[in-house]
Formats: sequence, structure tokens, C-alpha cells
Amino acid sequence: MAAKSKDTNEPKLTDIPDVLKPGQDGENVDELTESYFAVSVLRDFVLPDLLDKDTVELLYWAGKNLSRQLILDMQSLPELFAKAGLGDLQITKQTKTSYQYTLTGPEVVQRFNLNNDNPEFSLETGIITETVEKTIEAFCLGTYTVNSKAKSVSIKVQIDRN
Repeated sequence: MAAKSKDTNEPKLTDIPDVLKPGQDGENVDELTESYFAVSVLRDFVLPDLLDKDTVELLYWAGKNLSRQLILDMQSLPELFAKAGLGDLQITKQTKTSYQYTLTGPEVVQRFNLNNDNPEFSLETGIITETVEKTIEAFCLGTYTVNSKAKSVSIKVQIDRN
């Protein structure tokens, strides 16, 4: 995985819009998951400052390690992603040599808006890759592709059964 280059138009904490909207009874309704703000601050501001050019690679391996610690299986991935504020995860294609996932939802759209249509999803890719690897007991490599127009992410897990 190639490192993401530093952009002079880096997001600012003040760029995160107020996601609370008034509901019918006057109380605030959170459009995104409750944990989204904390995830966004860490992911889009703190970690890139600390990790600099190694952000993409280190977040991929951090995702793999997180999956090991959480002892996940493939069926629990969508629920984990929803609870963690990472987005809506669906498996869209499965073959003998790969799994294809799509990540969407308001959290994903917000990350596109915040990161000038160029967000990174290495952490999510690492979580999915390690979970698939553990479940099928074969070495796997994950990659992701962003679709800026649809504001969605395609995550492909390639299986190496050799």
C-alpha cells in the first residue's frame, strides 16, 4: 500500500459540521452514530499528525491487530462497523479467490466531505482482511478503492491459498 501524500488542504477540526439536528419534539437527533465524532477526530486529525507518511500502512496493520483482539468472524463485521461508527458494510461479491465488500453510510459520506473526496480506509480494510483470513484460514491481502461520486468504498480481500 502506498502512503497518502500530505495535502495542503488538510481538514480542520472546525470543518466537522454539527451533526445534531432538531427532532420533532425539539430534542437533538444524531444523524450519525454516537461514536462517529470521536472516531473522526482520532482518525482524521490525531493519527495522521502522529504517523505522517506511514499513516496508511500503520492503520492497515492496526486494523488487522484490532481484529485479532476482538476475535471477530465474518458474520459479525457489519454489526461491528455499525457500532464503531465506521459505516454500513455489506459483502457484495464472493469468489474462490476473493471477497468484495462495499462500505457506505452517513459516516463514510462525512469522511469524503471532510477529506476533500480523498479519505483513506486502511483501518477498515485491515479489520476486514484479518477477519476473513482467520475465518477461512488462508493468507489474505486487502485493498480498497474509493468512489468519490457515490461516496462509497469498495474493499477487496484477495485470498492466497498456496
